[in-house]
Amino acid sequence: GRDHIERLCSAVRTHALVELDLSNCFEPGIGDAMLTSLLTSGGLKLEKLVMSSNNITSAVSTLLADFLATNPRLKELNLVDNRLNDSDAALIGNALRSNTTLRHLHLNANDITNV
Repeated sequence: GRDHIERLCSAVRTHALVELDLSNCFEPGIGDAMLTSLLTSGGLKLEKLVMSSNNITSAVSTLLADFLATNPRLKELNLVDNRLNDSDAALIGNALRSNTTLRHLHLNANDITNV
């Protein structure tokens, strides 16, 4: 639940983790809460975040886009096999205009239309 999410986010900050793989860890709704907590926790030093197969939805796309637009240290973000859609992809794409650090973005196996 929520307590476990806060403990995990605290550990990420305290130990200054640079890589975190939480693939296939969360039930529907919990993936959104975990990603929200990570992105709003402050002091995030992550360079690689993998949250594939966690039922992440459009509920966090604006927050994610805002986070990416701040040009965080994140170099790789893997959101493969979630529930993101075309609107989410557009928000993320727009945020990347001001981002110079992200080098790898993985969004395949979502509900995004192929171009």
